[in-house]
Amino acid sequence: MSSKNTGAVALVILLGLVIGVLGLVAPDLYTVGVLILFIGGVGAAVLAGEYLIRYFSGRRPPA
Repeated sequence: MSSKNTGAVALVILLGLVIGVLGLVAPDLYTVGVLILFIGGVGAAVLAGEYLIRYFSGRRPPA
């Protein structure tokens, strides 16, 4: 998990929040903001899964 991937996911989530707030003016933007937030959430879940896989793969089994 590189900081580049983490930064990209954070940027997508931030973009979704900004567009969602602009959705207070236009309802279509709110829908787009929710969809972008969903994509950011999927990206965050992938990063968390990658972290957990590396964490548990690096541990040695008990003897």
